[in-house]
Amino acid sequence: METKTENGPVEVATAYYLRQVAERLSISLAQALKPFGTNRSAYRVLIALARQNPSSMRDLGEATLLVPSTLSRTVDLLRQTQSVHCEPDEGDARALRVTMTAKGEQHLAEILPSAAAQYQWAIQDIDAKDLEAMHRTLKKMLSNLKKSPIK
Repeated sequence: METKTENGPVEVATAYYLRQVAERLSISLAQALKPFGTNRSAYRVLIALARQNPSSMRDLGEATLLVPSTLSRTVDLLRQTQSVHCEPDEGDARALRVTMTAKGEQHLAEILPSAAAQYQWAIQDIDAKDLEAMHRTLKKMLSNLKKSPIK
């Protein structure tokens, strides 16, 4: 038997709420980044580089989910501000390797408290056990979607 909520089947309501949360977090993040002269795409690239520095453009695309043209423009902007350095990949001269510079690390460090505050606001009053369960569930969903034959 299918469980229903006020918005329809649980699966539909869950997808709706995930999209709403993601959109509202994105809007909130954009507002938090404005005083730093940074946009969401640049923030996503810097965060991805903080996790894996240096990174190939392919890895950055996978980590940020930015379309190739947006990723290229974003990396170019970050290069112009000296937040990243780019060079040909040793294994493939056609590929580009992107490295976050000290200036990029400093810029990200300045941004992080404001960006983190937006997330903290979103999770206020949510039990730690619920947050852990949500984290595990979202990781599983992401893994499933990465393997999905539906692109």
